[in-house]
Amino acid sequence: MQPITIILTDRYSDWEIGHLAGLGGAFFGADLRFVSPSGGALRSVAGLPLSETARFEPQESGVVVICGSPVWEGQGAPDIGVPLRQSLANGCVLAGICGGTIALARAGLLDEVAHTSNGPGYLDQLVPGYRGQSRYVDQSGALRDGNLITAPAPAPASFAYEVLVAAGLDRAAAQQIPDMLAREHQA
Repeated sequence: MQPITIILTDRYSDWEIGHLAGLGGAFFGADLRFVSPSGGALRSVAGLPLSETARFEPQESGVVVICGSPVWEGQGAPDIGVPLRQSLANGCVLAGICGGTIALARAGLLDEVAHTSNGPGYLDQLVPGYRGQSRYVDQSGALRDGNLITAPAPAPASFAYEVLVAAGLDRAAAQQIPDMLAREHQA
């Protein structure tokens, strides 16, 4: 399986990558790497501390995941467009969940591909110059179009599935994640 680089910011939404990091690493042996726009220590929105992250640099291979955070919605959000575009040019798959889709939209990467996010108008409100409205798909699960994966906040299971498949995990093995979690909601 190819490496999965997860970009976190301070106040990252820990539940959005919980299935990917926890199940992906523990059950499937995914090579997970945690980075942030400037490196250093972080704290999740729930207060979970992370003592160290490497600085995000363009990746040569694998999947680059952008975890959601309220930070992406603010005026002072970090600009990671250049390393995202370079990672994509290097052949990486890029994936954003919730606010992570804002970083993809700010980099101009959602203008020409089918994508989803936190609802119609979400990216329009937060990303001046966003031109992907005609390609937006309002759906509850993750969506992959070529080398881009997007998901709304309440879709961590389908997001984990798409990311792990993109990293090289067999589809049947990855399907165990949404199947296992769906059982909780069966009557």
